[in-house]
Amino acid sequence: MIRSFIALELKDKQTIENITTFTSRLKKNQPKLKIVEPINLHMTVKFLGNISENLAPKIYNILQKEVNESYFHEKTFTYYLKGVGQFNRFSVLWVKLIGDIQFLQNIKDTVEDLLFERLKIDRDKRTQFKPHLTIGRLRKGRINYKTFDSFKKIIEENKKKEFGEFNIDQIRLKKSELTPKGPIYTDLIF
Repeated sequence: MIRSFIALELKDKQTIENITTFTSRLKKNQPKLKIVEPINLHMTVKFLGNISENLAPKIYNILQKEVNESYFHEKTFTYYLKGVGQFNRFSVLWVKLIGDIQFLQNIKDTVEDLLFERLKIDRDKRTQFKPHLTIGRLRKGRINYKTFDSFKKIIEENKKKEFGEFNIDQIRLKKSELTPKGPIYTDLIF
């Protein structure tokens, strides 16, 4: 079995540097904040969970031939990352994606339809694509309450902060290997 997901990767070096600088500031305030490693920054299109090894090449071929070739065909689409937010009482910190969200919704819908029709992979319960880039996680039991008010203030002050470009030229099938030091993501290519 392979733990996997379909994603849009963040490759823009300056944007990654801007996010890293910002997350370092957050980490100084909340030392137990789990920062997403720069190499792992991505936007999930669909989480697949554990899939069989013989299913992975079939998913890869669908993504390459019917999604990447149809939607991207050697084109790059520019989006922007702007504004910090949080889910679940600061347990997930994220940056919002700005741009033609309907285009990405169409890609997500196509992926969902093709995987369901061809491979009987269940569609996500949430049909609307809410593009965000997770930058960190903070569990309730790990919060330093002495500095938490200033941490919340940092988030509030950066609700409109611009981090830079997010250029998208394909979606990727990714393997997620969970380790004690954090996840390791690698491309699945067949």
